[in-house]
Amino acid sequence: MPDRKNNVLALVAGLAFFILLLRLAQLQLIEGRKYRKLAGDNAAKTVVAPAPRGIIYDRNGQVLVANRPVFSVQVLPELLSSSDTAKRDGVLARLGGLLGEPIEVKVSPGRPIIVKNNIPPAVAARIEEQRDGLEGVVVSVQPVRYYPYGSVASHLLGYVGEIESDELQRLKAEGYRLGDSVGKDGVEKLYDRLIRGVDGGKKIEVDAFGTPTRLLESREPLPGADVKLTLDLDLQRAAEQALAGKEGAVVILDPRTGELLAMVSRPNYDPNLFIDPLDKSKWWALTQKSHPFMNRALAVYPPGSIFKVVTMSAALSEGVTKPDEIFNCPGYYRVNNRYAACWKTGGHGRLAMAEGLTQSCDVVFYELGKRLGPDRLAPYAVKYGLGEKTGIDLPQEKKGLVPTGDWKKRVYGEPWYDGDSINYGIGQGFVQVTPLQMACVYGTLAVGRRMKPYVVAEIKDRAGEVLYRGKEATAAAAPVGENILSVIGHALREAVMRGTGIAARIEGLPAAGKTGTAENPGLPHAWFLCFAPADDPRIVIAVFVAHGEHGDKTSAYVARDILTWYRDHRLAAAGGGGAAGTQEAFDSQ
Repeated sequence: MPDRKNNVLALVAGLAFFILLLRLAQLQLIEGRKYRKLAGDNAAKTVVAPAPRGIIYDRNGQVLVANRPVFSVQVLPELLSSSDTAKRDGVLARLGGLLGEPIEVKVSPGRPIIVKNNIPPAVAARIEEQRDGLEGVVVSVQPVRYYPYGSVASHLLGYVGEIESDELQRLKAEGYRLGDSVGKDGVEKLYDRLIRGVDGGKKIEVDAFGTPTRLLESREPLPGADVKLTLDLDLQRAAEQALAGKEGAVVILDPRTGELLAMVSRPNYDPNLFIDPLDKSKWWALTQKSHPFMNRALAVYPPGSIFKVVTMSAALSEGVTKPDEIFNCPGYYRVNNRYAACWKTGGHGRLAMAEGLTQSCDVVFYELGKRLGPDRLAPYAVKYGLGEKTGIDLPQEKKGLVPTGDWKKRVYGEPWYDGDSINYGIGQGFVQVTPLQMACVYGTLAVGRRMKPYVVAEIKDRAGEVLYRGKEATAAAAPVGENILSVIGHALREAVMRGTGIAARIEGLPAAGKTGTAENPGLPHAWFLCFAPADDPRIVIAVFVAHGEHGDKTSAYVARDILTWYRDHRLAAAGGGGAAGTQEAFDSQ
């Protein structure tokens, strides 16, 4: 009996020893590499060297966005995840005393957490002197984004900030990590993957007290790719100055290529504010402005009379009128038992249809809107690019609205009325557009084809390899023929020479343009659209002033200042001339 018990005990002991031997073999032979790595990681500190983001240049090679080195304080994750809370709190309190502000960091394993950027050199030196009592704290030199022109082109360029949780969730699979800086708007956001570069860093072996003993690994950061824009910085600054003190937007395009030469949105912001997280007082001061982060150049508004070129295109193309048809404007238009006023109280009297555009006579376009109706007018608006995004390489773009009878029935459950049609004819009612869209419409009128706008010309890495090249998209044909474009162009030039757009007339640079006053809650919005030179268009300018009341009193003057600057600084070899457009030209085709 004892022998049997001894045999059982020996068998159990042997089996336990065999299992232990298998486990040891697994740890040593199969999982040995894994645990050696974990042990190595526990005995090492990793200090990340962030990659400098790519430089952004304008079309002439002027630097729009760069980086500058600043001292940065980081806290290593070993300290944050330490179970010795008293030690951790003591280190953070001491660090806060040196920085002159309390330190609040979230416990998060992984890469070091940046506590504060842009600290003075003297503070960095004091932290280094007291490093023995600041285990887990590292002072490093970080490349920080720098916008040398402050708020200039801020909505177009965007800004950079620390990645947020929802962004991390979306971008984690692409290598983004907690603590990364990412583009938050504009070019910085849309092309972030190419601009951001690849971080480097050092892995340092430390002893049991956290003191560095030797360098295990070092990897230099790979700078991000450089970006060349189509933007003209000097023209951009001139446009910013012209719109100063107003809420609104300016868009300037080259109608021949679709290149965006300038884009202004006001109120704006200084991207340099986001180098460090904003405290509540700074954030409050910034947001007291009227939506400073909204890009008004890509937002939607009623167009008012600048839309009349679309109505005229449809009316001539559909054959419901001719340029020399005579209309009578008594100062109002009767539809059923209601009266719609013309902007000119006493009326324009008798005038030809083309002259109706020059003088912006509402009665002429009330009648054209009624003759066309929504289902004959809407297709022309769509062919001009309204009701859909232009596809420019910037975030925030809205698509606007081109209404139809079916649309109103579906959305409002009501039929389309004659009153809706007359409002449609003058760009009021349901139609909504962006300043960029209208710049493209007038660019189509200028050159006879619709170009897709773009802002990034080229992206190259530091070795000079082209990673991306912006190019002209296939041009869409204008929705009307050259004969109609000629008539509209002539009427627009006359509008600047002697009509409603006369405030934009300057010597030496003939322009073709149109004012607009768009009714909306509060004071009306003011528009002015033009292209110049009228006989050889090189730029299209769209000016929108929120609550500016009248295009001829506000927006046209903004455009005049921009045209004057362009004539004096960019039109060195341009000749004069005028846009042709006559009844004979119309009838000959």
